[in-house]
Amino acid sequence: MKSIRSIWALQRYRTFFTANLALLLALPLFAEPAGKSLVARKNAKTSSTAPSGTVPSTSGYDPHDFADAFPSAPHPVAPDLLLKKDDERKAEALAAFSQGLLAEDNADQEKMIDAYKKTLALDPTYAELAVKLAYELSRRNDPTGGVQILKDTIKAAPKEAVPYIYLSQLYAKDLNKPDIGLKYAEQALALAPDNFAAYLAVYEIDMATGQSKKAEQLLDRAAKSEHGDAKYWVQLGDLCTRLYLKEDGSSEPAQLQKMNAIYRKAANLAKEDATTLTKVGDYFVLSKQTKDAIPYYRQILDNPQNAGDVPLNNVRDKLARCYLVVGQRNDAVKYLEDIIKDSPLRFETYELLGELYEANDDLEKALANYEHSLLLDASEPRNHLRLAELLMRAKRYDRAVEIMQAARKKFPDMPSITLSLALALSQAKRHPEAMAAFSDAQAEAEVSREEMLNAQFYLLYGEAAEQAGLIEKAAELIKQSLEMEPNSAEACNYLGYMWVDRGEHLDEAGDLIKKALSLDPDKGEYLDSLGWYYFKKGEPERALTELLRAQESILRETKKDDATVLEHIGDTYSKLGKTAEALNYWQKSLTLEENKKVSEKIENAKQKVTSGTPPLPAPPKP
Repeated sequence: MKSIRSIWALQRYRTFFTANLALLLALPLFAEPAGKSLVARKNAKTSSTAPSGTVPSTSGYDPHDFADAFPSAPHPVAPDLLLKKDDERKAEALAAFSQGLLAEDNADQEKMIDAYKKTLALDPTYAELAVKLAYELSRRNDPTGGVQILKDTIKAAPKEAVPYIYLSQLYAKDLNKPDIGLKYAEQALALAPDNFAAYLAVYEIDMATGQSKKAEQLLDRAAKSEHGDAKYWVQLGDLCTRLYLKEDGSSEPAQLQKMNAIYRKAANLAKEDATTLTKVGDYFVLSKQTKDAIPYYRQILDNPQNAGDVPLNNVRDKLARCYLVVGQRNDAVKYLEDIIKDSPLRFETYELLGELYEANDDLEKALANYEHSLLLDASEPRNHLRLAELLMRAKRYDRAVEIMQAARKKFPDMPSITLSLALALSQAKRHPEAMAAFSDAQAEAEVSREEMLNAQFYLLYGEAAEQAGLIEKAAELIKQSLEMEPNSAEACNYLGYMWVDRGEHLDEAGDLIKKALSLDPDKGEYLDSLGWYYFKKGEPERALTELLRAQESILRETKKDDATVLEHIGDTYSKLGKTAEALNYWQKSLTLEENKKVSEKIENAKQKVTSGTPPLPAPPKP
């Protein structure tokens, strides 16, 4: 008996029976015995059913009947036209299957299941239908019913791998019997050694039972296949990345070599298939081999006619990011500009261009692209936050406030938006508004996002309070930050420097600064704080040593001087009676940042020099 399990049967029978089944099922209602004419049926009808006293129709027939013009005597059916027993079962299976299709199309699940059960009872070799029915039964919390269906199919078609695969999943996942599930999965793999689904079934059971070594051996076995389908190798590569790649994209060299070989084989077999090439490129990016991803993305863009369903602009995005990572920023700009020409309203492209210019420290172009992106799509809170942060870096504080005020109206229930607004207001020196916004952010976070109220939040809040002149509140908030994170070098330094600069709590402040340096010994800002601490303690020579170290460290780290450090060095030289050196450092500081106090120091020093007032003598060495 032939089986109806092929895929084309499913498609053809669905189309044919959906269109014609109602008519086919209705035909027996009108069928006549062979050789009996409609005229004879009519005569029998009128003679037997006409009530007494009724006058027969003068026309001799009902207008809805049609006579057989050439009536014939009944003939027996020829033997060669009779269905064989197996074919009769097949016909019944087809009829049941078609009824199941109609029930499925009508969303009548009960009738569908009954019809498919009848189909499989007549033709248990239909593996695909058996899997479909078993899945439906397991979904209805009847996995044992599904198991029986699949076992009947395996008995009727023992060389079909698919029922074994799904049976293994029912045992392993639904019935919590992984040992039995593994047995069926291994049988499937033995029947179909090139069937990736069989490998996947065994792999998942091995991993679920903590047998990662066995899983690795299985993947090595799969990698020895001579399979010629790129899809097989992409799927195998995906399993390998799940097993070998860590969260940060790293892996052991030997493991990386295995994965590279698998994905390169997929690419070679795929030739110009854009979907496969995209996945290969994505793998190399994920595994931090960005340079190796570039040729695969380029191959897709060089043959756009083969792209199929792969969006070319997405590939251009990925290629641009690769160029950005490897330092080829001009190439990245070129591809992004090509995207803008094709899709000028695509906000993602402006975002990426903004990131590119930001990486180049071209803040103006970065800001222009981020603003354009936000204009096209203001639905993402992170876009508002990123733009405001960059505006503050560019010292365009008023614009940052505008952006975050608009964002807060759009996202009124997001504490992170309120916090960003508070920071922008503080930078814009709108201190009362900033403190009010910080208070609002704290209250909002207590309701909906308590994890935001961490050590960093209270440090930022404290810094804003210090800028607002609320020194006691600032100290209280920064101490709260240190309670949550005692080893925060940043918080130790900030509180220590705040006290030192005001000449308050010098001993405690010095301890905090020294603790910050013990946590980060080469940090220029902390060295400046230590030097300023010694200055306030009346030890200018010791202060100068630390301040010059701070200048050197900051130059090494940022490639530029810091105005505050230069001012401190100038003050220290002045304290040591070295006016010329003091003037030199104050003028450098003023060049970097306008500061009224520094300007006054310069003018006072110049007047002393021109008036002949001798400089202050250096203090005696202790």
